[in-house]
Amino acid sequence: MSFETFAQQMVYDALFSNEEGFVIQNGVWVDSGAWDDGATWWSWGQVSAVVYDDVPYMPEGMPREYFPYIVIGDDSSSAWDTDDTLGAEVDITIDIWSRQAGFKETKRLMGEVYDVLNRLKVVKDGYNVVDCLYQFSEALREADGETRHGVMRFKLTVQKEN
Repeated sequence: MSFETFAQQMVYDALFSNEEGFVIQNGVWVDSGAWDDGATWWSWGQVSAVVYDDVPYMPEGMPREYFPYIVIGDDSSSAWDTDDTLGAEVDITIDIWSRQAGFKETKRLMGEVYDVLNRLKVVKDGYNVVDCLYQFSEALREADGETRHGVMRFKLTVQKEN
């Protein structure tokens, strides 16, 4: 699995799912199968919108009930290797789409995404998210005058476990 694929899956799992058990052990998120008596149970808070990797076809002028939704957007990565560790820094863009008047819903969802992802640390599937840092956000009104678009970017520092 590539660093980008792992990072995208972790972002998706964190935003969408709280079905899998995770625990915090020594300050790090780990799979619940790896927990011991010193671990604290925790589940990720699910954001209050549907999360997509690829938005299904939605016709132009689609009804309001399809909104709001969140899309895991573009990413880029750069090497973060050391002499004895393979790693990458992966920048991931999160897009929030709303048709509620004003920016209240968009900004609320941006806050939920921030609360879940900022400083997220995960150990899973042979990878370690060393850190996930918020980089920037912006709220925009789309050209149709009705759709609101929140854009956020996070930097995940990912390390492959030896």
